[in-house]
Amino acid sequence: MRPALIALVLSAGLPIAGLAADDPAETACHQRESTVDISDCLQRLTTQWDKRLNAAYQATVKASENEAQKDALLRAERAWLAYRTANCGWYDTHEGTIREIYVADCMLDMTRARALELEASLKP
Repeated sequence: MRPALIALVLSAGLPIAGLAADDPAETACHQRESTVDISDCLQRLTTQWDKRLNAAYQATVKASENEAQKDALLRAERAWLAYRTANCGWYDTHEGTIREIYVADCMLDMTRARALELEASLKP
């Protein structure tokens, strides 16, 4: 993310949700020149994490010990999807084109976190 953009975000008091210093791919996205390029790049990363999330979800379903666990997981996943949609939708209410980056960062951050959470649940 360009220094002027970071200063703008910080002065507005809004979070820089997606600035994951430990993710070089995300950092590279934030170094793109335009809002559209940054947002598109972040959306591609989200698609990759979404595939990983779906694989982890399917593995978690298969690893479930009974129908009650499967049903609970299904309810949790549906609630999480609704929350992610509502939470990231909130960022879309901000002014200016920067909101596109806020939304993309939110989707990436939440999708990555859920994928990692489900993957962790599979470890003994």
